[in-house]
Amino acid sequence: MTYQIITYSGTTCNNYLYFAFDGDFFDTEIITKELGIEPTSVMVKKDPVPKKTSWKYKIEVGKDIVLEPYIERLIDIFESKIADINRIKENFKLETRLIFVLDIDINPDSPTPAFPLNKRVIDFLGRTKTSVDFDLYKADTIGLLNKWNN
Repeated sequence: MTYQIITYSGTTCNNYLYFAFDGDFFDTEIITKELGIEPTSVMVKKDPVPKKTSWKYKIEVGKDIVLEPYIERLIDIFESKIADINRIKENFKLETRLIFVLDIDINPDSPTPAFPLNKRVIDFLGRTKTSVDFDLYKADTIGLLNKWNN
């Protein structure tokens, strides 16, 4: 029997999180200038994909499952910019998202990550009306899926 690998990241865990401004068409340079923060990536809406324009600031986590220091670092960067974030969102009709992208190791001996949404994080999310997404993928650090497929 062959097992289909859906949401499979490979054999290593590569976790990260990012804060994003999303919208239809907008000049991503305006966000960079207004916030004084360089994005780690931008996407510009095209047909057929990507379906939206996005300005992203990403923090790499690697294989660490203790996420609190990383979310705190992200809040440290953006917390003083709440009024600017809200003004940009209103002026350009944008949405903001905080996204956790995590590989869950299918090794039964591996711990799983925790999502540290403390009061400070929740306050920031509420004041900026930011949604939160959790993108979870499987990582097979022990080659279990390859054993089943052979």
